[in-house]
Amino acid sequence: MKRFLLSAIALVVAFAANAATAVETTTFQGKIAVGFTAEIPEIGDDSDAATVVFSKMDDGTYQFVLQQFSFSGLVIGDVTITKGLNAEEKDGTIVLTTDNVEAPVTNSDMAAMLGGKVLITMKATIKEGKMVAELSNIHVFLGEGLDVTAKFESSSSTTGINSVSTASAQTSRIYDLSGRELPAMQKGLNIVKMANGETVKIIK
Repeated sequence: MKRFLLSAIALVVAFAANAATAVETTTFQGKIAVGFTAEIPEIGDDSDAATVVFSKMDDGTYQFVLQQFSFSGLVIGDVTITKGLNAEEKDGTIVLTTDNVEAPVTNSDMAAMLGGKVLITMKATIKEGKMVAELSNIHVFLGEGLDVTAKFESSSSTTGINSVSTASAQTSRIYDLSGRELPAMQKGLNIVKMANGETVKIIK
């Protein structure tokens, strides 16, 4: 039994060591329109505010997080696309695409009801600090399921370079998005308060 536990701990440590870490994170603030037809809706004056966090990871992959995605009063939660996210950079433009991938859902009461995921197809472009993302075939696992479409357009963005390889030595506190203190960094978005008083967001 002891040997089994030691092996399990070793696997967890190895997995954590191999987990990709964000080296550059851009936060896009803008608006999102959500529709219930096959057509992508257009952004209007009554569209809700929305935030997308886009990260380049240290293993060469990318991560797209639509924070607190909601519609019709339902807060779905943070939708994270990593697996199946294809990215092409050309002439200063980044094009992101997915085709019917499972995207984990976290940070909401609805997450467990949804089985912790939604299916999603996306095409997004990032150019000159702006992002436009069209999301289709968003399949929400509620009863028989519900398909919605959405469009996100950013109006502003901020980019930060993360150099946190020695964060454990410099960190004084780690929190999740709800403000709960964590014993260590968890998968997803971490709010890290450094020993020097600086606060950074780290996606693991």
